[in-house]
Amino acid sequence: MQDKRLNNFKAGLQMLSDKNYLFYLRNSGGLGVVTDQGILNFTIFLPDKDNLLIDDAYEKMAALLRATFSEQIKAGEIVHSYCPGTYDLSIDGKKFAGISQRRSGNAVAIMAYISINGNQKKRSQLMKSFYEIGNYPQNQQIDYPDIDLQAMENLDTLLKNDLTLDLAKEKILNVLKQDYQISRKEFFIIQNSQPYREAYDKTLKDLIKRNKVLLEER
Repeated sequence: MQDKRLNNFKAGLQMLSDKNYLFYLRNSGGLGVVTDQGILNFTIFLPDKDNLLIDDAYEKMAALLRATFSEQIKAGEIVHSYCPGTYDLSIDGKKFAGISQRRSGNAVAIMAYISINGNQKKRSQLMKSFYEIGNYPQNQQIDYPDIDLQAMENLDTLLKNDLTLDLAKEKILNVLKQDYQISRKEFFIIQNSQPYREAYDKTLKDLIKRNKVLLEER
């Protein structure tokens, strides 16, 4: 959402379009990220948000990813990454993930953006170019990131092993099973039920409509 306040926002979007990237304004997180086939977007949905403090929700996701991948994972802002935040996750100072959350009704969604594999330098360069174009002339009221292409790395490189998205998902599920009951069969039934599909379709239409309005406002 903050990216929408760039002084040359539309020029930045045009650059993305010229490179055949689609874009939308997300309703969580502060600044832009790049999603491709090497990125895992993972969300934990939890009820009773009033009994889960904001920092505790972030730490729940961070703890899960530590238990899944490495106890070396640290939380803390990596200033020269894209979309820097207090709960950036890194190994040896290299960011590979960021966490955001959204609270609605009595629920909280804790979202992780995880660079599993692929060309992370290309992602960082894309966002660097976006801000160089979109933030000219510079907006003095918001500090947009000064992106260093070396600030981020893929998790497979940091762990020094081959890691696919499917393997990463399986590892996360295996850790979740230690504390939660997970039934893929029941989830499949719910996911394909009429109430779920109707709610999903309505939410998607609302998102598309909202995104169109927000983009046209600028």
